[in-house]
Amino acid sequence: QWNQVHIKLRSLFLLKGTLNAKNKKLPCALFHCLRTVSKVVSMPNEPNYEELMEFTRGKWQTMTCEEREATYQQLIAQFPDWRLERAQEQRKREWKRLCPPSYRDTCLAQLPNVEKFDQVQKWTYGAQGLILVGPPRSGKTRSAWKLLERLYLNGRRILALNPMDLKLRVATAWRDLETVDDWTRRLRGVDVVFLDDLDTVKFTEAVEETIYDLFEHRLAHQKPVIVTLNRSGTELAERMNAYGRGVKIVERMRESCHVINFEKGQ
Repeated sequence: QWNQVHIKLRSLFLLKGTLNAKNKKLPCALFHCLRTVSKVVSMPNEPNYEELMEFTRGKWQTMTCEEREATYQQLIAQFPDWRLERAQEQRKREWKRLCPPSYRDTCLAQLPNVEKFDQVQKWTYGAQGLILVGPPRSGKTRSAWKLLERLYLNGRRILALNPMDLKLRVATAWRDLETVDDWTRRLRGVDVVFLDDLDTVKFTEAVEETIYDLFEHRLAHQKPVIVTLNRSGTELAERMNAYGRGVKIVERMRESCHVINFEKGQ
């Protein structure tokens, strides 16, 4: 019913040459009705009020009815491409807030291991994630962020955590059951989880339980995890001693991820 109302109102608004001089204000009144309808009903193929304001750089409110009609027709003619470009620009702005400034620009000539960098960039989204292992400053984190940029700009949802982020998020979430539940759902549901320098985090019992559930659940539901490590899996397992979870976690990591070794000569 709302769709039928919207179509009828839009048709009235777009009629040309049928209103006499004393009724010229009627289309503006109709537009206010349309704006109300648009807030209730999702109309994916037509611009909403906010998009009209953006397209006209905030001038829509002060336009005459004739100017609005002409502008609307202009936007409709390019609307799918305009909306796609708008969404892409929005993703680029969001990416700058997500990605640390030091990793936003990458010069291939300055990378310590271009071959491994290229291997990382060839990864395609799927159930199997990535483990990038090697010494510090070997290009692991930069390679991962460049890959994440492509995934994010293609619409993937990403949760990126460095060691301190992981420690603080876990500590905050475990304060009560409600926040733990929200945190767990986010870890499980996001398209890609990126854990940078995972082996340098302080492995409290809460952190170990979180990591175990992360890999266990995402492996079962075919959602990838991307990890960077400075140490081997054996060394990582030895750092996690609570209830013997270290070995199990490393087993899940190896099962769910492809390993790229950034060690020289590997």
